[in-house]
Amino acid sequence: MKKREVKLGFADENIADQYPILHLSEGLQKDAGQNSWDAKVTRKGKAWKLVFRYIPQLNSLTIEDFGTLGMNAKRWKEYQSLWDTTKAEEPTLGARGQGKFLFHYFAKNKLVLTESIDEEKNYRFSFGTSEEYDDENKKLEDFIPNAKPLDHQGTRIWIMDLKQELRDELLDYKAFMNYIAATWWEIIRNWNATFIVNFNGTDHKVVLPELPVAEKEKVFPNEKIIDLGRVKKLVLRYCKNEAPELYRGIAVQRGGMTILRLPVSAEETIKNKIYGYCTFDEDLESELKKVELPNHFGFSPKRAWNHTKEYIRRKSDAFIQEVSPAKKKKEINLPQDLIERAVRIVNDLVREYAPELAAEVTGSGGKKPDTKKHRERKSPPPIRIDTFRGNARKLEYDESLITECELVNGTDNAAKLQLKIEVRHEEGDLKFNPRYTIVLDSNKRERIDIPLVDFQEGIDKPGEYRATAILEDGEGKEPHRRSFTFYLHEEPPPPRGRVFLSTMRFLYGKGKPFERSKQLPLTDKAVLYIIFDHLDFAHVREVRSSKKAQKQEVFLYSIKCGIDEAVQKLLEFRYNEGQLDTDEIRVIKDKCDAMYYDAVSSPMA
Repeated sequence: MKKREVKLGFADENIADQYPILHLSEGLQKDAGQNSWDAKVTRKGKAWKLVFRYIPQLNSLTIEDFGTLGMNAKRWKEYQSLWDTTKAEEPTLGARGQGKFLFHYFAKNKLVLTESIDEEKNYRFSFGTSEEYDDENKKLEDFIPNAKPLDHQGTRIWIMDLKQELRDELLDYKAFMNYIAATWWEIIRNWNATFIVNFNGTDHKVVLPELPVAEKEKVFPNEKIIDLGRVKKLVLRYCKNEAPELYRGIAVQRGGMTILRLPVSAEETIKNKIYGYCTFDEDLESELKKVELPNHFGFSPKRAWNHTKEYIRRKSDAFIQEVSPAKKKKEINLPQDLIERAVRIVNDLVREYAPELAAEVTGSGGKKPDTKKHRERKSPPPIRIDTFRGNARKLEYDESLITECELVNGTDNAAKLQLKIEVRHEEGDLKFNPRYTIVLDSNKRERIDIPLVDFQEGIDKPGEYRATAILEDGEGKEPHRRSFTFYLHEEPPPPRGRVFLSTMRFLYGKGKPFERSKQLPLTDKAVLYIIFDHLDFAHVREVRSSKKAQKQEVFLYSIKCGIDEAVQKLLEFRYNEGQLDTDEIRVIKDKCDAMYYDAVSSPMA
C-alpha cells in the first residue's frame, strides 16, 4: 500500500467550509459532474456523457464518463493526491481537490475503486480509502468477480457498499435527476451534454423541464464590475406562473455549472415567479473561482463576490419594481401610539447625545418658532464640555448613574481647567459633587472618568435629578457648562419646549424624485417623512409573519430613521461651525452607534 500524497495548501479552508448540503446526493452529482466536465476532450464537450448507475447486488454506485481524456500518469497522480490544489490555478471547475473525499465518505468502509483509460489506451486501476491507495497489486476482478473492466477512454469510479443515507436518497432517482438538470442546465442546453441515471435497472436521460413563459424579460449584456472583469450576460425573467422551486432566483454560473441561486427580495407571490441567470467573462470567472467554496455551493464574502452580488441585487431590485403589479396605494395608517413612542425615544436620545440639535416646534395652540434666534445660535466655545450625558433618562433603585464626559480644547495653547460636577435632587439635596483639576493640551479631546453614582431605596428621594458639569479656567472664569436631567423611580414627563422631532409621517415614493431615499430631510416644523415603499422598509415588513412582530420592526425602523436624520443634522452643524475634522467624525459615529444601541435596549422598545 502507498501513502497518499496530501498537499495542505488549502487544508484549513477545506476543513472549515466542508459540505453544508441538505441532500447528500446533490453534492455528489455536482462534484462528479465538475470532475468529468473538466476532463472533456473538446471545448464544447462533443460526445461527452456521464452515467450514474446503482448496482443493487453490490450496494454500490458507479460513475462513468465518456468523451473525456481519461487519466494519464500526471492526472492519475493528481487524482490520487487528495487536496491537490493544482487546479486552483487552471481554468477548470475544480479548485481544491476536495471532491474526492465525498466518494470515500459515501462508502461504509471508505473503499473506492477507480479505473481509467487515457489517450494512449493505457489502462489504470486503483483501490483505496481517503488515507491510502494501491494501484499495483490488485485488479478489479479481485473485488468484483466476473466484472468487465473499463473498455473505452474515460474514467469509471466505484463507490463500494453505500451508506444507508445515500442509498435511501438514490432510490428517489427523479429528485437526483432534477438536481442534475438544475445544476447543469447550461451545458445540457448549449452543448447537448448527456447525463444518464440508472438507479432502477433502466437508463433515464436527464432532460430540462419546460420553464414558464416569461411575461417580461430583461437582459443586461457586457457590464463591467470595477476592475474584476465583466458580466457577460444577466438575464431576468418574470412569469405569469410560478417557476419550479429549484429554478427560482438568479443562477450564478461558472463554467456551465450553477454555483448557487440568489433569491430576489420581493413578496412571495412575486419572488416565486422570477428566475434568471448570470454568466461572466474569463477574468471575472477567474476571480470568482478564487473565492468559491470548496463544495461549489457558494462564495466567500470577499471582494469579487461582494461586488458581483451587489450588481445582481441592484439589477434585480429595479426589475422587481418594474414587474410588481400596480396597486392602488392604500392610505398608510400606523398606530398613533407607535409613532408617539418612536418620536419620544428619538427625542430622548437627541437630548442625551446631541442636545444642540433641539429646536422649537409649533405645538397645538403654541407659538411659531423664533427662526431668527435659531439662525443666530452661538457656536460653542473652543474650550468646552463636548459630551456630558447619563446612561438613562429613568433609573430605579439599586441602579447606577453612569456619566459620560469629554472635554475639548480647540485652541493652540494648553489649558489648566477645573471641572465641577453636581448631582442634585429637585428639592435641592446634593447627591454627588466631585472636583477635577485637568491640564488639557492644545487641540486635544480628553475623556473624564466619573465614578458611578448608586441610588438606594430609603436613602435617596425619588423624583427629578439634575446633573450639572461646570468648567472653569485658572482665573475662575466659566468657559462652559452642560447639564442633563434624569428621574429616579418615577416616569419622566413628556418632552416640552425644545425638541428635535415633532412627529413622523409616512408617504409613498415610487415614481417620485425621492423614491431612492429612506426619508426626507426634517421640515421646518420638525416633521420627519419616512418613505413607506422604500425597498429596505418593505424588506423589514416582509421578514416578519405575525402582525405583532411586524409592528415591532416598523417601530424600530422608524427610530433608526430618526437617528439617521439626527446624525446628518449633527454633521451639518459641526461643519457649519468649522469643527468637522476626522476626530469629530469619529465622535459622531460613536454617538450614532450608542443611539442605535440605546434605542434597541430601551424599555419602551
